[in-house]
Amino acid sequence: MATKFDKGEITEAANAIGDLMNDMSAFKALEKHWPNAGKMPLAMWLERIVDDRRNAVVAHAEHLKIAFAQMEEKLKKIAADFSNADGQNAEAISKVIAGLESSVVSAVNTFDKEVESNQHNYSPGQGKGKVGDGYSQNLNTSITT
Repeated sequence: MATKFDKGEITEAANAIGDLMNDMSAFKALEKHWPNAGKMPLAMWLERIVDDRRNAVVAHAEHLKIAFAQMEEKLKKIAADFSNADGQNAEAISKVIAGLESSVVSAVNTFDKEVESNQHNYSPGQGKGKVGDGYSQNLNTSITT
C-alpha cells in the first residue's frame, strides 16, 4: 500500500522554509558596527566581548540560511521525484534525506572556514588578525587596570 502525499504542498513547504532567512538585512547591518567603549583595558575587553557576540549572531543567521536552503533543496527533490511512498520510493526518499545532515554540516563548515580566513572588522586602521580587531582574541585574559 502506498502512502500518498501532495507534491504541491511539499513544494510549498520547501519554498516557505527556503524563504525564512531571505531578509538578512538586520544581520548585515550588524556586521559593520564596531563597539566603541573607550581605551581603558576594561572598555577594550568589553568591546571584544560585544564584538564576539555580534559575530556569533551573524554567523548563526548564516548557518540557519544554509540549513534552510539545504532543506528546501531536498524537499523539492522529493516532491519532483516521487508521487507516492511505496516500498521502493520510501527507500529512495530516505536516501535523499539521509545526506541532509552531512550536507548542512559540510556547508556550514565551509562557510565558517571562509569567514575565518576573511574575518575583519570595519574600524579604521584595524586589519585582519591583528590585536584589537576583535577576532582571534583570548576573551579569558585577566583585565588589569
